[in-house]
Order: sequence, then C-alpha cells, then structure tokens
Amino acid sequence: MALIEWNDSLLIGVEEVDRQHQHLVQVLNRLHHAMQMGGKSPDVVCVMQDLVSYTKYHFETEERLMAAAGFPELASHRLKHQAMVAKVGEFSEEVMAGKSTVTMRLMPFLKDWLAKHILETDNRFGEYMARKRAA
Repeated sequence: MALIEWNDSLLIGVEEVDRQHQHLVQVLNRLHHAMQMGGKSPDVVCVMQDLVSYTKYHFETEERLMAAAGFPELASHRLKHQAMVAKVGEFSEEVMAGKSTVTMRLMPFLKDWLAKHILETDNRFGEYMARKRAA
C-alpha cells in the first residue's frame, strides 16, 4: 500500500510543479515500500539519497518559477524549503548511520509535510499563477 495516493486534489495548476510533486510522491512511496520490506540499509539509503537530491532540485525549480512570476511570498516560501532540506538532511544522516528509530519518525513527517506544503503553501502559488493568467 502506498504512503500517499496521488490524486487531483494535489494539483496546483502549474504543470512543471505538478509533475515534480507527482515524482516526489513516487519517491516517498518507494522509500515507504523499502522500509516496509525490512528497511535493508542499501535500499533505504539509495532511495533516501534520491529523495534528498530530488527535493533540492524541486525546490530550486519552484523558487525559480516563483521569482520569474514575481510571486510575493517567495521569501517565506524559500525559508520553508530551507527548513525542509535541513530536516530531510538530518533524517538522511540518521538513515545512513543505520538508526532504526528514524523510520518511525520519518514517514509520517514526510507525508504530513508534503501534503500540507502542496495543499497550502504551493497551492497559493498555483492560485497566484491562475490570477496572472486570467488577467
């Protein structure tokens, strides 16, 4: 069973961001699956590395698009991204160190953060872009 089921409620209406969000959900589901299968260190470490690198790439893309569009909430959005990168980095270090307790904290945190970030913070960017297109 997937940790997060992708559905249209997660779309913000910015095609590139929506594609990347869908990919992030896939990576989270792969990580969840690897942990459910016993969390063999090489599997989990590999997916965790994917998550860290793709998260950074995705945040850079979002920030670039927001800057180009003149999104007024870019600075606060960037701070949220920086906090998430730091937190994912901490979890990644714990995973690589073989700390088993990380799995119990990691997946709920990632699921809640991603859903909340998309549905609230990123959705505001989608609404801003829709208003710009309509104007």
